[in-house]
Amino acid sequence: MNKKTTVCGIVAVGPDDVIGQNNVMPWHSRQDFFHFKTMTTPYPCVFGKNTFDGLPRRPLPNRLNIVCSSKNKDEYQSGVFYASSINSAIAACQDFDYMFICGGCQIYDYALHHDLIDIMYVTKIYDKKLEQNIKSGQFKYTRFPIDSNEFFDSDKWVVRRMVYPQNVLPVEKTNTVSKFFKCVRVR
Repeated sequence: MNKKTTVCGIVAVGPDDVIGQNNVMPWHSRQDFFHFKTMTTPYPCVFGKNTFDGLPRRPLPNRLNIVCSSKNKDEYQSGVFYASSINSAIAACQDFDYMFICGGCQIYDYALHHDLIDIMYVTKIYDKKLEQNIKSGQFKYTRFPIDSNEFFDSDKWVVRRMVYPQNVLPVEKTNTVSKFFKCVRVR
């Protein structure tokens, strides 16, 4: 009997559900980076091409990096698998207990609207400077495809706050505050 891979999503959302600006995160949170690495290592991570290209370090070490792209990828990069769809990426992970959908917006949109995600890890980022920039309307941002409050205000998800033991998270050098949540889909 084949065991089903648990499909997890992981996202950090800022004010107004912002997840990116020019294919990178518009904040720097050492705590969120720590959380992302802790949750995703050593599991496969699925990215859209633009999100993968926007990573500060690629491929991510100690994880299978899967890039979803409808275009054929002629170049080979060690540690990277190219998939033509999210479904083919999930199929490639059948030997793993867990895998992670890591963005961007179109990848999240497809996975959420097709009920592919079993567990969604949501980091809420609180950053006053970013909030002011968003309100100014001077920059263009990418937003999470659904209102992230749907995880908290819906009977489709059971939400628990994740709290790390004292002195485990790195100290932030900015005024950014991160809160972590685990949202399990009710099946």
